[in-house]
Amino acid sequence: MLSDSLKEEIQAAYSQLLEQKGYKARYCQKLMIAEIARTLGEIDETPGRICVAEAGTGTGKTIAYAMAAIPIAKQLKKKVVIATATVALQEQIVYQDLPDIRHRSGLDFSFALAKGRRRYLCLSKLDLALQESNGMHQTLSFFDDPSVSGSTESDAALYQAMLNGLGHGTWDGERDSWPEEVDPVAWSRVSTDHAQCTQRQCSHYENCYFYKARESIHRVDCIVTNQDLVLADLMMGGGAVLPEPEETLYIFDECHHLADKAGHHFSHQLSLYSTRAWLTQIPTSLSLAASDVAGIAEDRIGALTPQVESIARQLDEMARFLMPLKEAADDIDDGWRYRFPLGRLDQSLAVMAGDLAKDFSRLGNQAEVFIPVLEDAVDSGDVNERELAEHWLSVISAVVDRLSAATSLWLNLAEPDLSPPYARWLRFSTSGQVEGLEIQLSSHPVSCADELQERLWDRCAGAVMTSATISVGGDFSNFQRRTGIDPEHRFVSLPSPFAFEQQGVLQIPAMTNLPGDADAHTEELASLIPQLVTDDLGVLVLFTSWRQMLRVYDDLEADFARRVLMQGDLGKQEILRRHREQVDAQAPSCIFGLASFAEGVDLPGEYCTHVVIAKLPFSVPDDPIDATLSEWIEDQGGNSFYDLMLPNAAIRVVQAAGRLLRTETDSGRVSILDRRLVTKSYGRLILNALPPFRREIH
Repeated sequence: MLSDSLKEEIQAAYSQLLEQKGYKARYCQKLMIAEIARTLGEIDETPGRICVAEAGTGTGKTIAYAMAAIPIAKQLKKKVVIATATVALQEQIVYQDLPDIRHRSGLDFSFALAKGRRRYLCLSKLDLALQESNGMHQTLSFFDDPSVSGSTESDAALYQAMLNGLGHGTWDGERDSWPEEVDPVAWSRVSTDHAQCTQRQCSHYENCYFYKARESIHRVDCIVTNQDLVLADLMMGGGAVLPEPEETLYIFDECHHLADKAGHHFSHQLSLYSTRAWLTQIPTSLSLAASDVAGIAEDRIGALTPQVESIARQLDEMARFLMPLKEAADDIDDGWRYRFPLGRLDQSLAVMAGDLAKDFSRLGNQAEVFIPVLEDAVDSGDVNERELAEHWLSVISAVVDRLSAATSLWLNLAEPDLSPPYARWLRFSTSGQVEGLEIQLSSHPVSCADELQERLWDRCAGAVMTSATISVGGDFSNFQRRTGIDPEHRFVSLPSPFAFEQQGVLQIPAMTNLPGDADAHTEELASLIPQLVTDDLGVLVLFTSWRQMLRVYDDLEADFARRVLMQGDLGKQEILRRHREQVDAQAPSCIFGLASFAEGVDLPGEYCTHVVIAKLPFSVPDDPIDATLSEWIEDQGGNSFYDLMLPNAAIRVVQAAGRLLRTETDSGRVSILDRRLVTKSYGRLILNALPPFRREIH
């Protein structure tokens, strides 16, 4: 129960913050602080309490959850972890919101930004990258992403510039602070992951940028990070990078992304021929290691060779088994895709996968035996041997990790019929380094509710989930199903600070064609959009597919096309910069964008007075994850359209419409160019989910 003294501390800090900023208290913000404080105040008696707070733009969510959570966490001696879905919000919280709150509220707290290993330079890998003629370097890159090839002259110049920046103190080793965009492949060669990192045994450990940053996050009261790092930490058991879940109050901002992100972390993927290629290199790599480091027994390496050859034959057999499925596969942009209905596999395939799981696991256990030998060499060898041993420790650790990941994939496929199911599919492609056709196997859970329950909700001290779009018209059931949060927890949809009827108009214009006739609808959009927005200075037009967006743009009159900034022609931030520049010059500007422009885009005032939604954003029916989930819902007696597709579409429409009003003085209109809102029975549900704008339905 929240003590009176803690209530007074929160109220006093909030009042001081408002006074310092010259703001008046917002009812929705006060209510959010109270709901969060009430929930977290219960965790000393009932650990694991969760508050889900849907709060629209203008609420001031960061202030609300910081005001409530930080004082409570400090009293309970817990850490606060704020996890966002986007870098933009993460940086806003770290560099703007929290410094301002600390300065103006009187609350005494410390905070730091936490990033994953891949965001930091690895000094050991940089050394290797600068030694292009060193054969060990080539071996190391072989066990990275298969798409990573040898470095170029420009890469070598980049690595030298990085070394100079470190030496002169003008760079801190973080990718995000490097002054120019870094090619992902070039960066991958000088960064590392948990498998390749040799931690305290690395000769660069004392100067490691990742570990320096990690030390700082364990000394602060509040850690700001991204949802992916939280999920990665939970996958490693929790407490590997971030504090233990039991010692943490989590705040998930932009929480509507959490379930999808969890799905990617709990999924499995394997490229058959690429796997065969690196697998057959293991004995050779170990022999090279044995020539550099004393103590690696040649007889152990020799024992691995027949096992590797046996697994290679099994992979060839698997390829022969899967290849006929290409005939039934669907054409996709980069090859062909075959999806297993309901994620159910042929029993023969499951048996083959089970055999591969056993053999990969056995090989991984035997490869792992070499790690203590290399660790001892790192600790006790001379300088030259320590450097060699450190290198091979990183290589063999990466091998063991990849064997473990492959084992997980085969173990998953060895269960032919899971419930909830995994979406399972094959992708046949001619891309990649392997000659001929590559076969990629993927397995992705359609629901992560049980995993999140076990790894997060059952363990955390407490949690706050917040976003502008969580429910569908106040109904949180879809969110509860996807995240595994029990309905017994606190769910609240807060009132908006906006006067929607006075500030905005929802327009559904008369149209001749429905999206079902894609060509006719697209042709009509090209003529209608310029008419609707001709008098608007700042416009955002949102499409659901590249194909329709490009077709509409191609059909525009030249005069109007000149004002369009289209996704794909320029980067997102450059489009937004040019758009603001044009509007500032009182020149009309119209952004054409896809889903990434439908959320996280802040264009207040004249920058956006008209949002146009080309059609309702229903999921693509051939997406293997949604298709499998739909089949499972139907198999359970549900209705996939009303239980899945419609709620998801409603949330996406609300997100898109949310680009219009960003402050209490904004005004404008939202036009939805999809008559299904008024011709279909389900249109009423989507209309009811939208803000109560003044409506003009023709």
